[in-house]
Amino acid sequence: MKNIAQQYAPLIQIVDDDFATRLLMRASLEKAGFRVAEAENGLVAVAEFEELQPDAILLDVMMPKLDGFDTCRAIRRHPSGMHTPILMVTGLEDLESIHRSFDSGATDFITKPINWPVLNYRVKYMLRASEAFHDVIDKQKQIQELAFFDHLTGLANRTMFKDSLEILLAESAAEESQLAVLFMDLDRFKTINDTLGHHTGDILLQNVAARINSCIRESDSFSRLKKNESKNYVSRQGGDEFTIMLPRLTNPEDASKVAQRINNALAQSFKIEGHEIFISASIGISIFPLDGTEAEVLMKHADLAMYHAKEKGKNGFQFYKKSLNIKARERLNFENDIRKAVAGEEFELWYQPQVSMQDGRITGAESLTRWNHHILGQVPPSDFIPSIEELGLIVPFTDWVIHQAGKQQLEWQKDGMRPIRVAINISSKNFIQQRLPEKLKRIINDKNVTPCFFEVEITESVLAEQSGETLKILRHLKELGMTISVDDFGTGYSSLMYLKSFPVNSIKIDRFFVKDIINNPQDAAIVQAIIAMAQSLEMTVIAEGIETREQFRMLRDMGCNIGQGYLFSPAIPAKHFARLVQVDNSFYNFK
Repeated sequence: MKNIAQQYAPLIQIVDDDFATRLLMRASLEKAGFRVAEAENGLVAVAEFEELQPDAILLDVMMPKLDGFDTCRAIRRHPSGMHTPILMVTGLEDLESIHRSFDSGATDFITKPINWPVLNYRVKYMLRASEAFHDVIDKQKQIQELAFFDHLTGLANRTMFKDSLEILLAESAAEESQLAVLFMDLDRFKTINDTLGHHTGDILLQNVAARINSCIRESDSFSRLKKNESKNYVSRQGGDEFTIMLPRLTNPEDASKVAQRINNALAQSFKIEGHEIFISASIGISIFPLDGTEAEVLMKHADLAMYHAKEKGKNGFQFYKKSLNIKARERLNFENDIRKAVAGEEFELWYQPQVSMQDGRITGAESLTRWNHHILGQVPPSDFIPSIEELGLIVPFTDWVIHQAGKQQLEWQKDGMRPIRVAINISSKNFIQQRLPEKLKRIINDKNVTPCFFEVEITESVLAEQSGETLKILRHLKELGMTISVDDFGTGYSSLMYLKSFPVNSIKIDRFFVKDIINNPQDAAIVQAIIAMAQSLEMTVIAEGIETREQFRMLRDMGCNIGQGYLFSPAIPAKHFARLVQVDNSFYNFK
């Protein structure tokens, strides 16, 4: 029985028509520790090469049927024989034979009569050189993988995709054929990634990549491609963005079929580590040459169309149209203006009164940001706050809000206005990174503001994360003496467990439930249930969006503590709010 070392020793194939020579070669090579396979001529050697996959070949030159030169050429033409070491064994010593050996692809040559110890060393040298060569090839492949392929999904990266697209565009122009670029972004991926963790998110991206590839292989536009030719036609641009190119289209509608196929494939749930995950995608499509003739332009236009698909409700696809360019430029200008506004503190804090439902006195205010744009005029917060979050400016923006609210409290105190609790809206984006306790403590100390007159208003999504760090932050705020309220309660992740686990002082009933409370018994029942729950937890209830006396009276009778809405006052500038506070019991007649 062969030992382990013999089983894994390099395999040398001897190709010679002389039996005695093969016998002597075998004895010498096996003594040196090699495994040996024999072939009596070139035809047999070529036929057996694929199955044997020898580590090196000793090839006699002068043989019938197929000489050594032609045998060497045939092996070099084989895909796995391009780099196999081949030692030509020849009795010819003329320079022309040596040239022919190397021209046919030989690695080295040795002349007869053979010096056996020299032969063994020559074979060892070839194998060592071959191993070093393959190490270089492997490193080159690794470098290529890093430079041109996405390490997570194995798809082409942005660079490889763009290079491949430019080549295909040149071919499409020559063929006068159409080509589509699809830009795809997963819907809600960030929520899944944040909730289940990056490890699960990475596995989801790998599964999504596999499904996209399966859809492309089924595409008619790829039916004429050779095996693996389409591997660079799908790429991961980064994050949860993918791009796809579809060459040789008969008409643009073929691209929409592929987009629909992808959406259908993604509609099937993903089962990852015990989680059943549902995901969808928004896809934008641009067509060569209708929407551009350059790679960058087509990718940009497909990207614009993708955003249009998101605006249309996600989980769908849209073709590029020129009007999107106008809209994109307007959005870019708007975002630039937002950056300038945050940096230049062009915003203003207004205050909407919060009124006691029992005696009509103003007990507090919600601070609301207003932006008077130099061209657009008053821009609603619903337009600019999401942009501030998307642009990553929420931290400096929150810093400004905190500083401005503290400054205003100080000015009111100097003017002799009685202390009023002011609520500050804190975005759920980058909640932990905003370092609220540190900043609020600094403002309290710098402005000499009593902490209980600061209220931190958060959304239910902050509580839903159930992060230990989030709980730590909220407890720190409570220890500083501030109150904490939950905004828009009942519209998102409502859970009694969240309210029990976190140090919440008050909850705000969303205006969605208040507006139909008179005519909709279901809304009235929900509001009553929220108030009862809050009372059992000894929390204050604030109702938003009160616009009529009937709503006011019903909420008061249900036990709601504080009201806010246009019935009392819209958000108003600080000086107007101060005048309103000075007229105590100004809303008493609503009783």
